[in-house]
Amino acid sequence: MFQLDVKSAFLHGNLEEEVYVEQPQGFVVAGEENKVYRLKKALYGLKQAPRAWYNRIEQYFAATGFEKCPYEPTLFVKKVGESTLLVSLYVDDVMYAGNDAGLIQEFKRSMEAQFEMSDLGMMKYFLGVEVYQSTSGIFISQPKYAKEVLQRFNLLECNYAKNPMVSRTKFTKAGDGNLVNATEYKQLIGSLLYITATRPDIMYFVCSLSRYMEAPTRLQMMAAKRVLRYLKGTINHGIWYKREGGEDCLQGYTDSAYAGDVDDRKSTSGYVFFLAGGAISWGSKKQPVVTLSTTEAEFVAASHCAT
Repeated sequence: MFQLDVKSAFLHGNLEEEVYVEQPQGFVVAGEENKVYRLKKALYGLKQAPRAWYNRIEQYFAATGFEKCPYEPTLFVKKVGESTLLVSLYVDDVMYAGNDAGLIQEFKRSMEAQFEMSDLGMMKYFLGVEVYQSTSGIFISQPKYAKEVLQRFNLLECNYAKNPMVSRTKFTKAGDGNLVNATEYKQLIGSLLYITATRPDIMYFVCSLSRYMEAPTRLQMMAAKRVLRYLKGTINHGIWYKREGGEDCLQGYTDSAYAGDVDDRKSTSGYVFFLAGGAISWGSKKQPVVTLSTTEAEFVAASHCAT
C-alpha cells in the first residue's frame, strides 16, 4: 500500500458558481482599484472548495478507466485483465494498492503529470494510525496516539489494568450522584472512540460509556479511565492482516446483551467481520426497540449485522 499527497489540492477544483473576490493587498492593479476578480478555480476557505476538488479528481479517475465503488464514494477501482488497482481518497491524501507493479507505476506517473504531488512511498502513518507492512502481512495500531491520550489525562505513568471494565458493571444516568466535568469526560470518550479504529476489544465498553456524556458521574469517569489503564498495558496491540494463511472468505459474528441498559431496559447489539485473519468492521449499538426475550434480542442483533 502506497501513499501520495496532492499539493494545494483545493486549488485544482473548477468552480461552477460565480464567485468574486477582492484584489489582495499588495497586488491591486493601479487604476482598477474598484474592480474584483472572478474565480475560475477554488480557493482555500471557500465552502465550495472541497466539493469542487472532489468533482475534479472524480472526473480524472473516470477518464483514466476507474470505477467508483457504489458503497464507498472515496474508493475507486481499475481492472485491466487480471490486474486490479485500488485507490482511496481522503481530501488531499491518495492511498493506492494493487497486484500489478506496472499498473501501479503507470498510475503514479499519470497522477504526477496531472497534479503536483509528493510521493510518500509505502504507507507508514496516516491520521494517527501506524501501518507496518511486510511480506507476511499488514499490521495497524495506534500506540503513538494512545500515549498522547494517556499523557493528556495524566495517566502515562499509571498502573495498567488487565481488563477494560469490571465484569457485570452496570451504569445508570443517576450513577453515584456526584457529577464530574462534562467537557473533560467528552474529550476522554472522544479520544477513546478514535482509538477503537484499531481496537475492537474496547468497542463495547467505550460505546456503553458514551451514553452518559450529557451528565457524567464520578463512577463513569472512573470506568473511562480504567479503559485508559487497560490501554496502557496493551498499547502495542492492533490488528494483523495475513498475506497468506488467513481466511479468504468473509466471516461475521454477532451477539446481544439482553436488557443491559438499566435506564430503559434496551438490549445492545454487537458485530464483527473478519477477512484475511483480521477484523475489518465492528460495532456496538443499543437496539432501538425494547425486546421481550433474549431470542428476540438475538434476532434484532442478527438483522442489524446482516444489513
